[in-house]
Amino acid sequence: MSDPRSSKPPVARAPRNRWREKYQSARTAAAYRVWRRKLVRLAGFHKNQTRVILEVGCGPGFFLNRIERWFPQFRILGFDIDPSSLRLASVRSRRPRLIRADAVHPPFRAGAFDAVCAFQVIEHLASPELFLRETKRILKDRGILLLSTPNPHGIAARILAKKWQGIRHDHMSLRGPDEWASALDAAGFKILDRGTTGLTGFPLLRWPPLALISWVPMTLFGYFPWKLGESLMLISRKREAA
Repeated sequence: MSDPRSSKPPVARAPRNRWREKYQSARTAAAYRVWRRKLVRLAGFHKNQTRVILEVGCGPGFFLNRIERWFPQFRILGFDIDPSSLRLASVRSRRPRLIRADAVHPPFRAGAFDAVCAFQVIEHLASPELFLRETKRILKDRGILLLSTPNPHGIAARILAKKWQGIRHDHMSLRGPDEWASALDAAGFKILDRGTTGLTGFPLLRWPPLALISWVPMTLFGYFPWKLGESLMLISRKREAA
């Protein structure tokens, strides 16, 4: 089965001006800082190690660029179904290997990666369980999976209803925190940490100055132990075979 995102128009867009590029870069750097802290604390990753990490649905390469800076010795790979996203990623992130591939059919051998990251990807898939099984296959024993996905149980989703930004034709698998936790458990993962973010689902809170209401706490704490935020964040470890 092909990744359903292959049928939608390319989503990557070059920034319209230098100010927008700087704002976008600063915002993503702040948002991604939490993942670095979690990889260090929960997975024991450090910059002088040699690890192999994959980002599924890497988009225009913001997270790949961060990994390059955090872990200079890592071998980094990224793939996406969208050619225009990969072109932008190749400019933004010089070191990673980039390929075009399908999220539910990753072209890698079993046990190839120490960590797999998939941010705002799984909701696009008609068969997320297949994606989780394949991710487990390509992870090493006790490998780490980082996931984020829109939270349909969040405050913004409840208040805005059909106007919520998560309601899109290409979001085929919107599920709540407990449903994703069950899917991960069934696929052979142990959840190490989970939570949700702030209130960026409300349009007024996405741009400065009001964006600071969400971005400052997110920069400091990442996500929170509640189920009402905009995005669900999950960190899981592949369970060892019995």
